[in-house]
Amino acid sequence: MRTKTDHRFVIELDPDQVMDALLMVEQLPDWSPSHQDVRVATRDDQGRPRRVYVSANLMGRSDRQVVEYDCGDHRIAWKVLESSAGGGGKGWFELTEIEDGATEVWYHAEVYLPIPAPGMIMKRTQRREGETMIANFVAFVEAVTGIEGLGEVEEAPYVEEVGYEPPAVAPQRAHRPNFEPGFGTA
Repeated sequence: MRTKTDHRFVIELDPDQVMDALLMVEQLPDWSPSHQDVRVATRDDQGRPRRVYVSANLMGRSDRQVVEYDCGDHRIAWKVLESSAGGGGKGWFELTEIEDGATEVWYHAEVYLPIPAPGMIMKRTQRREGETMIANFVAFVEAVTGIEGLGEVEEAPYVEEVGYEPPAVAPQRAHRPNFEPGFGTA
């Protein structure tokens, strides 16, 4: 079953600051409800994530993925290369500077799950997760930049209010240069 979702929202920061927050992919579990663990395996020549190992929970199913990122100046895109659950997907965040230095963010995601699910339920679940992720992302950007009241996010009545709280102590990970967790064959 495939489904797509699109969200647009505004953050009162310039695109570079929003992109800096998006490039902190190791922090995805802090603001994305479906991500449980994220580890960057390789980076491009500018230090941006390239190959990433992800543990995710998609519609109640655990999945370990190998994800490839493609980063530009105002766009960050990803594509699932491998999935332990047989799923897949791709998406992007595209940033556009608007008046007064604010940023319009376009979030697009396409998800493929190999399980049979009614389309309406899957679309509703994806929509809710997207709305929760956006609210969490705005709170995350506020916490990272120290600025409150950044985003104008229109919340649906069924979305629970979610706040970002950074972990008390960030775990230190010392990896060998060619470290690759056992997330597939890549």
